[in-house]
Amino acid sequence: MNQLPIESIKVTRVAAKGGFKDNLPNETAFLFLEQFFDKKNNKTKEIILSEEGDEEQIIIYEYDTDGKLISEQHHFLFDEIEEKTIFNYNNDLLIEKKKEYSYGNIETTLFSFDENKQPTSIKVIDEEGEEEESELFEYQGKNLVHYLKQNALIGKDIEAWFKYDDKNRVIEEKKWNNTNLKTFITQFEYSKSETDPDIKIINDKRSVIEAHIMQFNEKNQLIKHEIQQVNNGLKTLITTYEYNELGKITAIETINEKGITERNVIANYNDKGLLLSEIKSEYEVAIGNINTFTLNYEYTFHQQ
Repeated sequence: MNQLPIESIKVTRVAAKGGFKDNLPNETAFLFLEQFFDKKNNKTKEIILSEEGDEEQIIIYEYDTDGKLISEQHHFLFDEIEEKTIFNYNNDLLIEKKKEYSYGNIETTLFSFDENKQPTSIKVIDEEGEEEESELFEYQGKNLVHYLKQNALIGKDIEAWFKYDDKNRVIEEKKWNNTNLKTFITQFEYSKSETDPDIKIINDKRSVIEAHIMQFNEKNQLIKHEIQQVNNGLKTLITTYEYNELGKITAIETINEKGITERNVIANYNDKGLLLSEIKSEYEVAIGNINTFTLNYEYTFHQQ
């Protein structure tokens, strides 16, 4: 029997107390996210809650008869601020996004596309009709070859040019940005041999600054990705992946050059492929330690 469409998802976060919070119980658990869906699997409402159980943000989504998102309304309850975004389309292409804030500001984003339905420009306009920022895209076929980002405060912010090989893989990126006012050229070399990395990233002095080595299983699923960053002394990150019979990722582990685990995820699914729980461990610089918590997912379904 097929599973019915999901009506709602409740996500509970469970975490051990931090070492500096001696007054807390050994474990804290609270509902921090609720999501609601219609029978077409469109998300219609989302509620984000605080650890104390207060609703911090409510998001309402509306759709047209074709299932396209036409409005998104955010209620920030703590600040008593609301913002509503209206989406307008030309056939299936989003051509305008208008965001209205409860304190009076209006921001309009305009999109244009080429014959391949690829974006050629994105422009953000304020309520007075002045352009705040823009992005321009140029292509050869479906390959992006030139990108330009500008804004009203600093003018040109980022500009990049791309070259591709006959497999449509990027082999060169030339990039200028306003942060350092310099142009950097990065080249990408690809290999499938056992002696060379799968991808080498090379600077304009022909020095390798980063290498990627990847391993796949017999189902062509990525099971190991090693990143060697050479430019600041050799720094290595090795990420391994495990999958279940449905092709869902059940375990991710990232280990740095010191053998320390920086990230660990263990996921559990039901026999229909729905995520039931995730145990996440991530290194947080702010606390100088691994932060571990569990997310538990509870589903309800629409009735026929």
